[in-house]
Amino acid sequence: MKRLISLMMVILLACGAASGALAGATLKRPVYDCGRTTVSWDVTGDDPGSFKVTVQAVNGSAFQAIRDAGTTRSHSLTTTECIPGKSYEFTLKDGNGTELDRQVFTLDDAATFADGKLKNTSVKISLEFRETTDGKKFKKIKSLNAQNIVDGLSNSKYYGMKYLMKMPQLAKQRSFFVTLAFESPDGYLYVEQATDVTFERVNRGYQTLWWNLAGYQFFLDLYLHTFEIPAGQYKVHLFWDGMWVNTSSFNVT
Repeated sequence: MKRLISLMMVILLACGAASGALAGATLKRPVYDCGRTTVSWDVTGDDPGSFKVTVQAVNGSAFQAIRDAGTTRSHSLTTTECIPGKSYEFTLKDGNGTELDRQVFTLDDAATFADGKLKNTSVKISLEFRETTDGKKFKKIKSLNAQNIVDGLSNSKYYGMKYLMKMPQLAKQRSFFVTLAFESPDGYLYVEQATDVTFERVNRGYQTLWWNLAGYQFFLDLYLHTFEIPAGQYKVHLFWDGMWVNTSSFNVT
């Protein structure tokens, strides 16, 4: 009987060794660089071969959307869903959806933008509230109203703002990775733009670039996830190559 039990234990141990150790992983502190956040992890046991990362802001009292940062077969992944100075919960799963790790990290504050003689104070930001029904013709309005924004989402009338960046003459063409992020009064965060932008060389006058209806996607995302557009003071954050350029405030009544 003892020999039989011993034999069974040997068989079970052998089966365990054959199947390999269960996969485990530990997230490491994300690295924010030039507008992009790279999160990586250490793996123990059998490598599952595929990983999925989601990220959710932990900011203010607002319920935050869970963003899909992507899927990879490596042990790191880069996303543009985060901005400096804010806290985020990162969740790592294997290809079968099994959670491997979940941690909250606070990104460092951004450095203030500077590129030679071009400083953040060289860049002038202006906001012009707008509405449109077709995304081609825009009507300037005096203010943004929460109920109008909600009604517009179901009536094909869209609200936002012309977001204009203006700077003095440039001696040479410059390109920056530009991030534009909106924040609600209760802390809901949404990165609306994360893209390379080229500022052409200007000999005289000013160089101006703008988005025709910034904020529309933010309001849509905010309403879809929280079912409201709260009144109060909103913020819009601007970063170039991960460096802070400007934070503007505006009110929604």
